[in-house]
Amino acid sequence: MLDALFNTADLAPHGFCLLWRNELFWSLAASDAMIAASYISISVAITLYLAKRRDLYLRGVGAAFALFILLCAASHLSDLWTLWSPDYGIQVMIKATTALVSLGTAVLLWPLIPRVLAMPSNAQLAAANAALNHEIEERRAVEASLHSTEKELRAANAELESFAYAVSHDLRAPLRAMTGFSTALLEDYGDQLDETAHRYLDQVCRGGRHMGELIEGLLQLSRVTRDQLKREWVDISAMAESIRDELNKTEAGSTTTWEIEPGLSVWGDPRMTEAVLRNLLENAVKYAAKSPCPTVRVYSESRDNAPFVCVTDNGAGFDMAHSAKLFQPFQRLHRQDEFPGIGIGLSTVSRIVHRHGGTVQAKGVVGKGATFGFSLPEPDAVVQGEVG
Repeated sequence: MLDALFNTADLAPHGFCLLWRNELFWSLAASDAMIAASYISISVAITLYLAKRRDLYLRGVGAAFALFILLCAASHLSDLWTLWSPDYGIQVMIKATTALVSLGTAVLLWPLIPRVLAMPSNAQLAAANAALNHEIEERRAVEASLHSTEKELRAANAELESFAYAVSHDLRAPLRAMTGFSTALLEDYGDQLDETAHRYLDQVCRGGRHMGELIEGLLQLSRVTRDQLKREWVDISAMAESIRDELNKTEAGSTTTWEIEPGLSVWGDPRMTEAVLRNLLENAVKYAAKSPCPTVRVYSESRDNAPFVCVTDNGAGFDMAHSAKLFQPFQRLHRQDEFPGIGIGLSTVSRIVHRHGGTVQAKGVVGKGATFGFSLPEPDAVVQGEVG
């Protein structure tokens, strides 16, 4: 069969069929040559495009088209060749290959038509881009508004803190005068006053002292938000041991059992970090004082993939339903006659931790103690500048 296919002994070139008439012969030759050159150019262009755009959708279909068009060029070249030479077997092989590839391309193309039709048109893409640009502009406007509002809020907070500091500072002088004159009245004229007058003046003195504590708390809270942060590695274990030694000199601290985990450290302002730890330890000692065996633990644990320094006591605890009040200024969950205080310590803790960009958490059970934990971001996570 192959011998017969490629046997050209009894065949004549196609030009013989045209009687070698120039107008027919050269018209066909020029047409086949131009068509073949165009097909080759189109196939090379598609191939180069596919090579440059490896992310192109349906690259396989593009490659099939490039091959099909190239074989079409080969088919026309075979027509051109057979004008002079009767190599019709080669022409048959080329045309058969072209037929198979074109059939495969057609079979591949039809199932893809729904997918291609589902692709967005240029108009749809332009509309989507316009909508996206509009959304981006709106978000930028919102961000600019939020940034402006944040600046105004920071300015208002700074002004309010300055006002609170100034008022608190100025209130101390008349308060000292009131308390001092009440005390002097008791000392100098106490024998001339009856029991009711003594009781009234005692109330005035106690109220003055309590007001003085509140003013001092306000000043402390104001200093926390006004002072600049100076971060460094702080040895929490050593700091806790130092505060423990101070508290052991008090009546409540002297009966407390301490457990301090070694090697604890945080990245923060040493002075402010000490204020956080001191407030938490003083609270733990105070609220555990009425337990049969008061115990305070300082340790580290991981929460939400972050290291937390925790202070736990086995004291009075608190109801978690009221935990939202814990870190608000002057909000207390226990009566003054049960546990004295002004309700500023945990608010100070919260302000300091949040200024560092950290997190503070509290857990408690009534009658079974409480746990307060704080986490400060490490150096690689700290954003330049203070956190408001």
